[in-house]
Amino acid sequence: MAKMGYPAADGNPAECNPASVATCCSTANWCGNTRLHCDCQGCVDYSRGIRLVGGSSSMEGRVEVYHDGQWGTVCDDAFDMNDANVVCRQLGYVNAAEIRPEFNEAAFGAGSGPIWLDNVACEGSEMSIGDCSHNGWGTHNCGHNEDVGVVCSNGIRLVGGSSSSEGRVEVYHDGQWGTVCDDGFDMSDANVVCRQLGHGGAGEVRPGAAFGAGSGQIWLDEVACGGSETSIEHCGHSGWGSHNCEHHEDVGVVCSDGIYDISSPSPDSEV
Repeated sequence: MAKMGYPAADGNPAECNPASVATCCSTANWCGNTRLHCDCQGCVDYSRGIRLVGGSSSMEGRVEVYHDGQWGTVCDDAFDMNDANVVCRQLGYVNAAEIRPEFNEAAFGAGSGPIWLDNVACEGSEMSIGDCSHNGWGTHNCGHNEDVGVVCSNGIRLVGGSSSSEGRVEVYHDGQWGTVCDDGFDMSDANVVCRQLGHGGAGEVRPGAAFGAGSGQIWLDEVACGGSETSIEHCGHSGWGSHNCEHHEDVGVVCSDGIYDISSPSPDSEV
């Protein structure tokens, strides 16, 4: 991948108004963390050479990569979870929760400019999408209606909702996704879940498998967050896999509008 610079999002600094794009933007064109640059999308860590655009939180969006001085998109042809996991780890997250191609309708909106990558084929262990097999930079047979998007995860996801801001709570532990029991689960717990997902907070707790019953592990029971934790794993609970629940007790949440900018997600967090 080309050496990173610090361009404006559209190549024209005059078009960007840092005061209007994100509260994380501070003086001039810089964010508080000097790795982050304030562009038309908000605060972006250009040093990674990849960003997500158009999502409802900092953890989801259209995949764009920086090459040869320009941002460009990635085609959804053959794009799978191995590829998505590499993208999300490159961005500093634990893994990917979901790929969002929607029948040739770019789920997070169609990009513009170059389509840099097509037929991406990662094995899954690569550190950068640029290290994966692909057709070659700029070689493709796609239109921007095929721009791929991903939803990244810090070891937590919402499943079964009508949007990315609601669903059954699932956490990733010991190589497997599993659910969370609704015993004792309250708004303090939900707020931690939603902030961990990049939202501003929680609007509602939905007990009793309201978003459908999960399968496999029930990882957490009797969750007891104070409300200030950055991850559900830091809250009190019965222990991983220790519970007296069934999947009809899987808890769900509805997160509130507003983006909580996770400017430095940790690639080492288990959840």
